[in-house]
Amino acid sequence: IMTLSKKKPTSSKKLLREACRGIAEETPEIQAAFLWTCFTNALKLQGTEIPEEKFNGSNFALSVKDNKQNKEKYDQSMAKFLKSGVLSSGKKLKKWRHNKSPMVIIICVSARRAVSILKDISSLNVRAAKLFAKHMNVEEQNAMLRENKYSIAVGTPNRLLKLLENKGDDCDDEGELCLDQTELIIIDCYEDKKRFTVCTLNDTAPDLMRFIHQGAFPQLTKRKSLKFALF
Repeated sequence: IMTLSKKKPTSSKKLLREACRGIAEETPEIQAAFLWTCFTNALKLQGTEIPEEKFNGSNFALSVKDNKQNKEKYDQSMAKFLKSGVLSSGKKLKKWRHNKSPMVIIICVSARRAVSILKDISSLNVRAAKLFAKHMNVEEQNAMLRENKYSIAVGTPNRLLKLLENKGDDCDDEGELCLDQTELIIIDCYEDKKRFTVCTLNDTAPDLMRFIHQGAFPQLTKRKSLKFALF
């Protein structure tokens, strides 16, 4: 008697990893649905713990140069992406005047990827904060954010979360990184060797979603000027 083998059900993690491929080229509505799924999956929120308002298309910035979306966004540079119309104002970026709250926060899967992004955006000639665990500790980065004004911050989820919560050894109760004035959070969907991204990798996704939950969500309920973008 021949028995038919049953296919194993596809795990939610695998489904998210598949859905993430090409997500930066999708419409804002699809991106919002994807990020919301990652958000609830990573934090394992249930019942009343899930915020009442989901992400929607209006929470996402779209390049004015191509409303049809970029077909090969990964072939472009982050610097070009920032010039494509996702910012409210290029002049404002160059003359940013707020401590602790960069105009743009770019979230990367690793320190190596963050360094690559920093090299890319150097052509913009704006101050960029390095917010990852390479070369600087939390206390040094806290002081850096407190004493300086950065147009852009490039970091990894774990370090960004620590700076938001201010969990350094010599920190006060309030975080030195805040999103009170931040206008754009770019989630860099670069894939690692195993095709995981910052949204789907177990080492980064939980911290990323906690950062969004604690830092971005309160701002989204207050104002419409904070946007997400997937690159």
